[in-house]
Amino acid sequence: MNIKWFFKHPQTSHCPDLVREPMLLLNSSGRILDLNDSIALALNAGKEDLMGANADSVPGLAPLLPGMERAFKGNMAVTAPEQIKLGNRIYRPTVYPLDQNGESEKQTSAFGLVLQDITEYVNLEEELVKRNRLLMAINTISTVFLYSNIASLFDVLHDKILLVTGMDFCWTVVREKEGFAARGMRGLSRNLRARLDSGALDIFHQSIMDSGEPFTVIEGPEVRNYEFFEKDGIATLVAQPLSIGPDKVGVLVMGSRTEADLGFDMASLINLIGNHVSLIMEKVRLYEESERLAITDALTGLFNIRHFYDSLAHEIARARRYGESFSISIFDIDDFKNINDTFGHQAGDEVLRTVASAMKSISREVDLVARYGGEEFVIILPNTSKQEAFRQAARVKDGIEAETYLSGKTKVFVSGGVASFPGDATDEKGLLYAADMALYEAKSLGKRQIRLAGVS
Repeated sequence: MNIKWFFKHPQTSHCPDLVREPMLLLNSSGRILDLNDSIALALNAGKEDLMGANADSVPGLAPLLPGMERAFKGNMAVTAPEQIKLGNRIYRPTVYPLDQNGESEKQTSAFGLVLQDITEYVNLEEELVKRNRLLMAINTISTVFLYSNIASLFDVLHDKILLVTGMDFCWTVVREKEGFAARGMRGLSRNLRARLDSGALDIFHQSIMDSGEPFTVIEGPEVRNYEFFEKDGIATLVAQPLSIGPDKVGVLVMGSRTEADLGFDMASLINLIGNHVSLIMEKVRLYEESERLAITDALTGLFNIRHFYDSLAHEIARARRYGESFSISIFDIDDFKNINDTFGHQAGDEVLRTVASAMKSISREVDLVARYGGEEFVIILPNTSKQEAFRQAARVKDGIEAETYLSGKTKVFVSGGVASFPGDATDEKGLLYAADMALYEAKSLGKRQIRLAGVS
């Protein structure tokens, strides 16, 4: 039945049950004259208990009284902008003046209240808002690669995580051979940052990775179990293991210094963020692997000649700027052709790999070891004098010759040449030529020895 028609025809007012929507009729003083079963059910009260009662005494109707009063004074229908919730349903109330004579009067003596059930619309709207928030989170985090380079990627990522979650701080660590390394952080106190950098939180990170949970929430009294978090004033902490395929590779941690609402919606958002950060981690790993391969010799795993030239130019520029010296050493495997001719080229490749591994293990961490071409290798020794470089080259030579090759079938011997900047040359070409000439001298004097550039 049309509700407006109902209120225009007072002869029907004694049958409000003809209207499906929850409805009641009131006089100008707010006393209930009639009502239908639907509104009694919505108000969770008996129909007979509501009949004749004043609206202001009925729980649930009190918020509607201002709208009733406006409808009464203005002789017009009034739809409240507010929604009301009765039980598990949500309604939008409208108050209609009741025209007793079938014509509009300046003032009416009664009016009706109708509750339109909008529960499904509200639920749909809330669901759309949730999905829109998730989509915004996805889009916000997914654009990290568009607006940042790899060096600043995690800083931008953490800014966006704080934006979509409303958290106060976050950080990401990746697991390495020894402990965890921070990939970025935002909003941390100086004390917490120092603990993170020092590895003091590694046990915590490992416990998150070993938990088997999609994420771990630490809040309330549980924070007291972590002294360093409690001292930092942290009220809520969420930690997620990050995975690439079946492998757990790191941990994302975010938190707040006030109690955070971690209901179902927030949990869904956090889980979504963790999944996307894992995808970003995978992309970063692939990028870094491609970068590594671009500067790596495929056979030996050492740096390739291109990266060596770039590094040599950089080292010369650095040494000039700070007035320092450095050295390079070049090595060549003696009589390598005989190994290939005797055992085959595959065996020769195995010898090259073993020599490269020995050179890498003997060299210092600051040294750059590269394959120079064929059976030649080169090492850049930063901030190292010619004599120090000579002693280091001798250790490398002795280490290589101490190895066993091809399951003990052969020995390997090497010759080397050493040159220094700026004593022997002041540019890349000149320095390489000086070291190469020292190597040539070692070869011409019987091999299996190290010679210094410019020393007879």
